[in-house]
Amino acid sequence: MPKVLIIEDDPKIVEAIQKTFSLEPGFTCRSTSQPDRVIDEAIAYKPDLILLDIKLPGGDGRQIIRTLKENSKLKLTPIIFLTGMSNEGDRVLGLNLGADDYVVKPFGAMELLARIQAVLRRTQRAASNLQEDVVHLSGLTLDRSNRVATWRGKRLKLQPKEFEVLYLLASRPDRTLTREFLVESTSRYEADVASRSLDTHIKNLRQKLGPPGQWIETVPKLGYRLNSPA
Repeated sequence: MPKVLIIEDDPKIVEAIQKTFSLEPGFTCRSTSQPDRVIDEAIAYKPDLILLDIKLPGGDGRQIIRTLKENSKLKLTPIIFLTGMSNEGDRVLGLNLGADDYVVKPFGAMELLARIQAVLRRTQRAASNLQEDVVHLSGLTLDRSNRVATWRGKRLKLQPKEFEVLYLLASRPDRTLTREFLVESTSRYEADVASRSLDTHIKNLRQKLGPPGQWIETVPKLGYRLNSPA
């Protein structure tokens, strides 16, 4: 039974979210509007997902994300943050800080529910992939320990950074990864991975992968996403 912690100060929005969960039996939720109580509430409640208002009176949602991700008991808990329609900067920053998705206010009940369910599915799948260190995705297999990539049993010739970019995308399917995250996450393999180099890696992957190359989508102003094949 998925548990959701709502961190939101607007009682009307909290009520709308609670009504949303009434449409899908099995969900339970708890809410708080006090930024200084978030960590204690989350540790006590042990939510499967957190809905976080990016701008709370008396507290910065972006700092709350940092605090949650720095806590050993909460760092793997997925976060969807709620943001204003025109606030692109908040969306980008939230994703860079580790949020899994965002929902723009005002939002529809079914959209919110669909996004929550999608994030929960991705989180469970990613946890399984990362635990095994091997990603399987419709004929595409990535063995991170041995740095081996195969498509339908045929080995792919990928450069080290191409492999790591692909692994990051494939281990988090259907999730947008920002350019900054991809650059920072692959820079440990070679000294300074530039943003333009990332574009080159993506271009090479699309050419080398064959059909799976079409799964890689450019998300304007944010980064890249690998869409699960239908």
